[in-house]
Amino acid sequence: MNLLFNILDLKELLLNFYTLTKIRIVIFDDSFHELASYPTRHSSYCRIIRSDSKAEEKCIACDQQACLYCKRNQQLYTYQCHAGLTETVVPIKAENIIIGYIMFGQLLQTDNRDVLWEDISKNLSLFNIDMNELYKTYIKKKNISKDTISAAANMMEISASYLYLSRKLILKEDTLASKIDAYISSHIKKDLSATVLCKNFDISKSRLYKISEHSFGMGIAEHIRNIRIHMAKRLLGDTDTPIYEIADMVGISDYNYFTKVFKRETGILPTVYRKENTMR
Repeated sequence: MNLLFNILDLKELLLNFYTLTKIRIVIFDDSFHELASYPTRHSSYCRIIRSDSKAEEKCIACDQQACLYCKRNQQLYTYQCHAGLTETVVPIKAENIIIGYIMFGQLLQTDNRDVLWEDISKNLSLFNIDMNELYKTYIKKKNISKDTISAAANMMEISASYLYLSRKLILKEDTLASKIDAYISSHIKKDLSATVLCKNFDISKSRLYKISEHSFGMGIAEHIRNIRIHMAKRLLGDTDTPIYEIADMVGISDYNYFTKVFKRETGILPTVYRKENTMR
């Protein structure tokens, strides 16, 4: 994806985050290529593991799988890596398009160090790693509380929004994904079938599906449905427009079907959502 960024701006943000939290943080583009990190070196624990090429491949794959999970679910994801450390990844969005990820981690979070070390030893047994040296770094790692990790994750979500809103990480507006997304938003009331979109942008369905999965993290039909529900939620909360009119405005003219889809996606009926979210 075509991204514009100032590496000094990115590093300044990472430095500020590290100064507050003492947690290593990394920014990836949407293809999982590292754009910036601070500190630039991995922790001594991770360096020992990555000294084995196969183990390093496992580390990289673990990061990529976490980003893919984050993309599919469109939200923050905290997990334990194959080497027993806790990490968190957050999507960076430009409107509805995921343009990158912020990840922090290499943290120890456990209720029982001995049990966790047994699991780590089993997971790493197939690699050529000096386990004695690794254990020395393991016992020196500070055990971070779940509350601390949660607070750092919240800060990172704010940082992800800041990167786009402050234009420190910009998606070039001429990319096909951004054009498709803009077209959907401005034609939400109309027929947005794959056939219509492919004809409008002169692309094949296979390419449309590939762009959607890569840039939106989901199929094109699901992406369109999410935009429609998001618009409906805004109209329900901010206006007095009758629900049947809102259904038509977001491209689902059948009121009963709109109600069914809205409840399936949000867990509640449109009438209930309006009562709970009306601006007062």
